[in-house]
Order: sequence, then C-alpha cells, then structure tokens
Amino acid sequence: MIQWEEELRATVHRLLKESPASNLSESITYSILSEGKRFRPRLMEASAALLNVPAAAFVPFAVALEMIHTFTLIHDDLPCMDNDPIRRGQPTNHMVFGDALAMLAGDSLVFLAFEASLQARSHCPSEAWARALSRLIELGGPRGVIGGQALEMLLTNDTHLETLRTMHSLKTGALFDAAILIPAELAQLSSSPERMSTIQNFSHAFGLAFQTADDLEDAEKERDPDTGMYPATSILHYLTPAEALDTANLVLNAATERLQKIWPDTHSNLSAMTAQLQTKLKDSFLEMPN
Repeated sequence: MIQWEEELRATVHRLLKESPASNLSESITYSILSEGKRFRPRLMEASAALLNVPAAAFVPFAVALEMIHTFTLIHDDLPCMDNDPIRRGQPTNHMVFGDALAMLAGDSLVFLAFEASLQARSHCPSEAWARALSRLIELGGPRGVIGGQALEMLLTNDTHLETLRTMHSLKTGALFDAAILIPAELAQLSSSPERMSTIQNFSHAFGLAFQTADDLEDAEKERDPDTGMYPATSILHYLTPAEALDTANLVLNAATERLQKIWPDTHSNLSAMTAQLQTKLKDSFLEMPN
C-alpha cells in the first residue's frame, strides 16, 4: 500500500521549496498536511489496482486530487461560506492565518494540483494523460465540485429530491468520480464503452452512498431541536433514515455486483472499500437519535 502522507509531504515540499512567500507556504502546508483519512487517494489506488494502472501514472493524480479536495475544504470553511472554526480537530485555516491568506492558500492548491499531475506525463500514453487531466479539471470545476457548492446555495425547503441528488453528485460525488475514473482514463477504458459505463455507474453509486452515510452521521447536529426538521441539504429532509439507508445500499450493491462481473479477479480492493462504506452506513444509522 502507498504511504500517502509521505507522498503528499514530498510533493508539497518539492513544489513549494522556491516559493517567495513563506506565509503562503505555511498556510498551504498547514491544511494539506493536516491529519486526514486520505480517502480519495486510497480510492484511486483501489481503482488503479482494478485496472492494473502503474503507481507512477496514478500517484501524481491522487496527490493532485487531495490538493483539490483540501482547496474545497479551506474555502468551504471561510466566513463567507460555512464559517467553520474547526476542521479535522484543529482550527481551520482562516482562524490561524486570516481570511485573505486562507483564500490564497486554497487558490494556490488548484495550481499546485496541476503541477503535481505533470509528474505522470512521462509514465503513460500522452492521450491517456490528457484525458485524465481533463477529468480532474472537469470534476474539480463549475461542472463538478465548485458547481455543487454553488447549487447548494439555491436549495430551499421546497427543493425536490432530484435537485438535492444533483447537488450531492457534484459537491461530494465529483471527487469520488475523479478518484475512480482517472485510473480508467489512464487505462484507456474509454475504448470499451461497456466497461467505462460500469465503472462510472459504480463511482456514482459510491458517491451517493458516502453522502448518505455523512447525512446519517450528522443527523443529530443538523436536526432542528424545535421543529425536528432536517435542512434541505440533507437527504433526511426528503427520506426517512431507513429509506435513505435502503436506497444507498440497493444502489451500491447493484453497482458493485455489475463491477464484479466484469472484473472478477481484480475487484477486491474496491470491494473492501465498499464494505467499509456499508459499515459506516449501518453504524451511522444505528447511532442516530431516536
């Protein structure tokens, strides 16, 4: 297994070693190297194992993806967005470095991500590298996670479930799509429509289930103590906890079964991560307040 903390640290130090602004470098490093689960790089590693993509080709993209993810967290935490004081058990970036520098650190991580992805260029066919980079750009931008963040601002109590699903598929699901589909591009899976469709279906199901698990886990703090209602940004505003759990498991099981039929011998790593996610779903449901 790849040691993602070491990969991140080495890449960040290499890319920032000649930066003229030490305060910006410190702000960037504070967030990107803070303790995290590195779920998206690990998911990309599992997808790459499924498709036999070499580490030299996908690791730079996995590091880039974690940079994009961290950029979204820094900006999400800003006072003009969610105004969160704590992230991963420590003060958020703007609480330590101020709003302006936090914003610049998030901006910088987007460009550092593109720099990081350049390291893969000589380790895979040029067309495959370009398609993988296009995936990263698309899923990180206004047609991906940033678009999802903007769409979230439009949700109201009258929003339909499908609109919420669209928002979640972008704000949360897009970076899971990137983790799973970038190796698919590096493996040039686009030449096989059935296989690409299968892995896309799995990535979408994984993102939906992950968001459902998060909503179940956050139920107690998001529920209005006076009305008992959940916000329009939560699946629990639209479905009962049992309905949300059943839907997520149904979609994820179907997508996993389809994946296993096409890749019967190399699906174990992705299946293991799916099992972890289903455990999280179950545990979050069981721990909900009555």
